[in-house]
Amino acid sequence: MSPIPPPPEPARGLSRRTLLGGLAATGAAAGTLAGSPMPSAAAATSNPGPAAGGAELRIVVENAPAGRGMPLVGYNTGHYLPGSNTSAWLAYSRVNAVRFFASLVHWTPDEAFDPGEGIDDIDDFDLRKAELRRDPERNPFLRWDILEDVFENQVYPTTNFYRLNYQVGELKRLGIVTIMEAAELGWNSPLSGLWLQWQKHYAFTYHLARHYDVERYNFVNEPDHPSAAHDIVDQDIYVRGLQIASDAIRSAVADVNQRYGKRLRACVQAPVITHVSSSRGDDHMDADPDADPRDDEYGWGQISLMNLRTDYHGDTIVEDVFHVFDTHQYNKTADTYAYEISMMREKMRAYTPTGVALPIVYSEFNRRNTSAFETSGDDLDTPLIYCDLAQIWSTALAGQVEGMIAFKFQNTMRANGIPYGTGFYYLEHEGLHDIHGVSKAGEMQRLFAKGFKGDRSLMKASADDGRTVVVSQDRAASCHYLWLPHPSGTPGGEVDLDLRALPIPRHGTRVIVEEVSPAHSGGIVADVPLPETKQITLHQPADSVWLLTIAGPGRVRTHDAAADATVRRSGDSGDGEEALAVALDTTGAGPTEVSYLLFEVGPEARHARRAHLELCGASEDGQPFTFMVYAVTDTSWAGQDFDWDSAPYLDGEAVHPTDVGRTVYPAGQVSTLGVVTPARLDVTDALRQVSGDTIAFLLIREQRRAEDVADNGRRAVFASRHASDPARRPRLTLTN
Repeated sequence: MSPIPPPPEPARGLSRRTLLGGLAATGAAAGTLAGSPMPSAAAATSNPGPAAGGAELRIVVENAPAGRGMPLVGYNTGHYLPGSNTSAWLAYSRVNAVRFFASLVHWTPDEAFDPGEGIDDIDDFDLRKAELRRDPERNPFLRWDILEDVFENQVYPTTNFYRLNYQVGELKRLGIVTIMEAAELGWNSPLSGLWLQWQKHYAFTYHLARHYDVERYNFVNEPDHPSAAHDIVDQDIYVRGLQIASDAIRSAVADVNQRYGKRLRACVQAPVITHVSSSRGDDHMDADPDADPRDDEYGWGQISLMNLRTDYHGDTIVEDVFHVFDTHQYNKTADTYAYEISMMREKMRAYTPTGVALPIVYSEFNRRNTSAFETSGDDLDTPLIYCDLAQIWSTALAGQVEGMIAFKFQNTMRANGIPYGTGFYYLEHEGLHDIHGVSKAGEMQRLFAKGFKGDRSLMKASADDGRTVVVSQDRAASCHYLWLPHPSGTPGGEVDLDLRALPIPRHGTRVIVEEVSPAHSGGIVADVPLPETKQITLHQPADSVWLLTIAGPGRVRTHDAAADATVRRSGDSGDGEEALAVALDTTGAGPTEVSYLLFEVGPEARHARRAHLELCGASEDGQPFTFMVYAVTDTSWAGQDFDWDSAPYLDGEAVHPTDVGRTVYPAGQVSTLGVVTPARLDVTDALRQVSGDTIAFLLIREQRRAEDVADNGRRAVFASRHASDPARRPRLTLTN
């Protein structure tokens, strides 16, 4: 094995002096940045030395298939308004699926539809349906003028503020699959009311399929929840509603395909069940004789599956009424998911008339639900939470679940005035509801999506402690990914990787480690050559999640920064040029500083297989310090003098970047430690935005939410392009 050496001893005599940045303005520097030898690349791990009492873990990867990547990795979204930065942050998250709520009460007003007078039996129902479908866009039933105005201009009036056309249009532009939670509790109705519901589902689906190619729809959210019982009074009503809504959805997609030459596939996800009233065992699949009498005879999963091939006439049909088994889960660990996935497949084979198990999607899940987060004292930055969630991702992928849709993307405000503790991304609760940062759990999920979403081959892997290890192959990027959550609450230890069976070159292959931990938020902590033996030993710290990239060789080009600068809110000036700084003090008592870097790279940079930004520096107080890096594609300001008030793309009052999603793009978080070491970040995604010959980066410590004040009075200092030691200067490394 080839061990990674331990980090260097802490630098001594860290001085503070104010220096002039490369472009203009002021900053502060640590004298050690210029004179001390820079640690080797291997020393970038947060604690890569020998284990201190931790158990050794051995992982063997085989050159044998183990399934496919996860087709749908996503979030439930909240606010999504025109002009906001939501699209930029969704792209940053790397997810490829989004679910959001669209109550038909708000999106399909009753006055836009035929009220159903005179429908006395199912034949009347079918006659009107046939007449409507003969010409979906010109018929006496649908008021498209009303509907199209609502779809384009209305802002959804609940806790999730969005415009329908804008949101689905942006999701289509980003290549993200939309899952619509579109329903109205109006199923305990006579045939006239059911005809109204059929029209609503049809028109809503037709519009979204015609203009935005939306194919996936949930039917009713959590019908087993007691709050749904006022309308879903029994399972007969639920099944009839599912049959009618599914017919409307499938009919609308078929009609759009015929009219516009598309090849969309309607996909209905049901029964979308929760476990809130569970009292025992497999009750979400089987009968549960408890306080809720609706499932005393059949479980919600069971009754849905038994009627998989029965339409609203009561006839047996050859097409499934729904296509994905959809469920929710909160407050459980990976072991529960492993049991449940296997159990659901077994029950589906028993209960479906086809004997075939449907694909499984968890359209809502989190380590805790909203109320549990409010009482637990932890959040999505807590190691227990993000480590447990990382293991849930491993388990779901190994179980070949079709999709995992975390609840929820933003920490939107609840009706009681408390933000959702389940929100992975932090936003401002006014105006456009812009996002200003991401939790550690959000960075963890971003790393998982990078390695395992979509159509990738999985490779067999085993760990000698029995944990689930997943490995994927990305042929386009010439690399393999290995997902390694460390069980929370256990000591760190050595990890021996045996990659001898993988068809990877013995020369030029590198092992790149990205980490989420108390000290890091998704940055690169190691980038080392893989020994010719294809075996390597790494030290994984406690409470960490790793994404390891086993990257094939390529042509490497290194670009030094062509310009740099630090600006300070106080506006004072200095006399040096060897350092850059990042700091935020929300009280105004301490320094607030942001820095800029510019690289001349050429337009081919956007096609790089890998792009790594490297800085060399440290926090001044010896504790981890994390800040955000944004890519800036407009560099017309380069070479100009500017100060805090005139700094490009900076809201100096709020200390947030401006124009995010148009010329400024989130690239990732960099963490510094208490010793001068390289800090690296994968910025490959951000460089896809490059269109000219230059790219700039804004280094900023934003306040993510009101409670985010722990870094007041703290700062990080980095070597600038003028550092006397060239090895410490900022650089951008591109691999093709």
